[in-house]
Amino acid sequence: RAARKPLYAAGLMLKQGRVQAMIAGVTCPTARVIEASLLTVGLEPGIVAPSSFFIMQPKGEGAPLVFTDCAVNIDPNVEELASIGVAAAKSCVELLGIEPRVAFLSFSTHGSAAHPLADKLRKAAARAKDLCPQYHFDGELQADAAIIPSIAASKLRTSSTVAGQANVLVFPDLNAANIGYKLVQHLGGYNALGPFLQGFAAPVSDLSRGASVQDIVDTAILTASRALPH
Repeated sequence: RAARKPLYAAGLMLKQGRVQAMIAGVTCPTARVIEASLLTVGLEPGIVAPSSFFIMQPKGEGAPLVFTDCAVNIDPNVEELASIGVAAAKSCVELLGIEPRVAFLSFSTHGSAAHPLADKLRKAAARAKDLCPQYHFDGELQADAAIIPSIAASKLRTSSTVAGQANVLVFPDLNAANIGYKLVQHLGGYNALGPFLQGFAAPVSDLSRGASVQDIVDTAILTASRALPH
């Protein structure tokens, strides 16, 4: 009975390799898309939870950024944050074609404040390095130390391949991520593309139930591009 439902039928087709990507959500909540995808497609090895990301594209000059997780995990633990960082690094490669430099954001930079919440980000960054040593991860970092080279130089006592040049920003929880991307979008003048799902064993994207035809087309193109060899 489940396999006759469109979400499950699409997920099973993706699992079998009969299609290369899946988009859904115009007629159902995000939770149902994630549920069906978990039961059919499953997660990529090493990933413990699905998550989401936005591509933040400046309207003028400048490089795009990946913001994660802005739509799925409310209060991720260390393992979930590490998975989010690893999945976002891979999303950065798939969609932007650039080397990911992943910063785990906090109110503290490399121990400048002693608090369990800062410790969580530091542990998550270390765990992400263990899971995916081919990419660059660092944390905990304040947002300015993550993206501004001069501030990174003044705040860090050790060298970093991420600080001052991060292009993937991992937020500590959904409060920070949702607030952060909307401030950058509306006050910073960036275009926010997404949210896109990540962490599944094959490309899956969720659409808003208010998505326009153009939204569907754009999401389909970007999701299909993630299925290409990289």
